[in-house]
Amino acid sequence: MTENSLKQMNVYSVSYVYTLLVGDHTRVHWDKYVWNRLSIPKHRFVIWLAMKRRLQTTEHLHRIGVSNTSNCLICGNGVEDHVHLFFSCYYSEKILKKVKDWMGIKTQKQELMELIRWLSRSNHSKFQKQVLAAVWAAMVYYIWGARNDAYWNSQVVNIDTIVHRIQKMVIERVYSVLPKKLSRKDREWMRSRALLVCN
Repeated sequence: MTENSLKQMNVYSVSYVYTLLVGDHTRVHWDKYVWNRLSIPKHRFVIWLAMKRRLQTTEHLHRIGVSNTSNCLICGNGVEDHVHLFFSCYYSEKILKKVKDWMGIKTQKQELMELIRWLSRSNHSKFQKQVLAAVWAAMVYYIWGARNDAYWNSQVVNIDTIVHRIQKMVIERVYSVLPKKLSRKDREWMRSRALLVCN
């Protein structure tokens, strides 16, 4: 931006200049589900990296010459990129299926971006959408943790253990920041999800 372009403006506007400097960016549809207050902060950060495809997958590490393979560290089948890891890998696919069963979700969507898009279009209440967003974030966080365990410790955590951690963390977080004004329907819906974990 030059001095002449500033002089040519009839009325100076901070927001207009900011828009000129930043440029035109397309608005994302997933931001309110990633930066959801019912999600644990470290889960938010990891799912944000996953949505932006910035996690250091073996495909990325192989491309820049850090890793000698691009194979998935969990299953060994296929290239470990974001699409494979969330949720094409048999390991993450089974976790997703168990979590969908727990939450009563019928969608056939498998890819992370598609799951977020489905969530935004679903007819769930605002609270239920926030809980489901917290579940997606916890899934991504724990699958990424299992992948890192496979890398650093050469072991893969049991699927049921991961699912139980997801359930436990989401329930504890939701009940710790439960909104004061919550409909009876939403309260019962959350209670039924918690009871499924206890049984």
